[in-house]
Amino acid sequence: MRNTFILSITIMAYLTSCQMQNKAASTPPIKDSILPTGKVYDMNIEEIKKQMHLQSRIEASEDNSYPIYNYTIHDVEIALPIIAEGLKEKGFIQLEQPVFEEKIKTIFGNIFHGNNHKVKLRTKFNTIFVDSTSTNEDEFDYTIENVFVSKEYKFITYVPLIGDFVEFTDSNHYKIEINPPLIARNKYLFNNSQSDLAYLLAEDTLFLKTLVKSFGYTKEEKINTLAMNDYLDLDNNHMPTVGEIIFVKNTEGVLEIKQELLQWVSEHTHANDNTLLLALAQYAYSLYNNSSNNIFTNNPFEIFSLEEKRKIAAYIANIYEPLHHRLAPQNPGMWPVSTVLENILNEDKGLADFLKQHRYFSLPALKQELEPAD
Repeated sequence: MRNTFILSITIMAYLTSCQMQNKAASTPPIKDSILPTGKVYDMNIEEIKKQMHLQSRIEASEDNSYPIYNYTIHDVEIALPIIAEGLKEKGFIQLEQPVFEEKIKTIFGNIFHGNNHKVKLRTKFNTIFVDSTSTNEDEFDYTIENVFVSKEYKFITYVPLIGDFVEFTDSNHYKIEINPPLIARNKYLFNNSQSDLAYLLAEDTLFLKTLVKSFGYTKEEKINTLAMNDYLDLDNNHMPTVGEIIFVKNTEGVLEIKQELLQWVSEHTHANDNTLLLALAQYAYSLYNNSSNNIFTNNPFEIFSLEEKRKIAAYIANIYEPLHHRLAPQNPGMWPVSTVLENILNEDKGLADFLKQHRYFSLPALKQELEPAD
């Protein structure tokens, strides 16, 4: 009986071995290959191939064997739906039109009108020139980070070169790999992603400072700090140019005062560290004195009317005076003897009456200086 059992086990093992060998023989060997990860696309593939080839010739070859390709509106229009898909892959949420328009206005101001030379209005996108001196010829210069606003897909991008975010997996399919800074810009600005703000603060500081300096976006204190620290790094002669990002004329020629930046100066002024406050005082004097006009991009002596100068002086004095009174006694050697308001009142004899007529622009410290309580 024992021998019969052993024989049965031996036969079963043999049969199992044969089955495994037959299965192995019928299964084709697995070839080593790199399979694409993530989603792949085939939309508009021939047009994408064509534009990628053309864009590869944006720069001249060493032997000048082909003409330089000039980037056009068509290149942007092809890129926008691809970028939209790539952003969607990364969790970007497209806003409803009214919400998106309000966000754009918060970030860049009310700039999309025909009289504004800082923008180019187009059918499917608008271009915002990062440099106010840029011309139409600079619109598609990929070395300049102009901002393109997609109307249909509701995101922003820099000059979109297709080869920067399209990677072919085979002749008929491609992956979309959006650069991390572009993802983070859109998710922070339009989806309020704080983790993406943290990424931008670490990896994309130039863009964030541009938001403040070129476009007047001052709603985030951490970004304001980045921008203001740049002015702290300037020499004393050029530090007053900080006034140019605090007191600006918008695209309709109306004075805007960035009170978040004034508040930043106030909160970062101490008895032994008053450099930016003194720089603002110097900016106030430059409103009435043209001797320092060469340091400014927009000379405050020339661009503001007398009423605008008086309003700017009022806002500067409103933070300067209480800080001077409180901090100067702690470190007299760091502070001028006279205050900014005292000096400007001597320069502008009509200032006191003007401020009183305008109810001191509802600035409490300024009113306290000129009409102290009994």
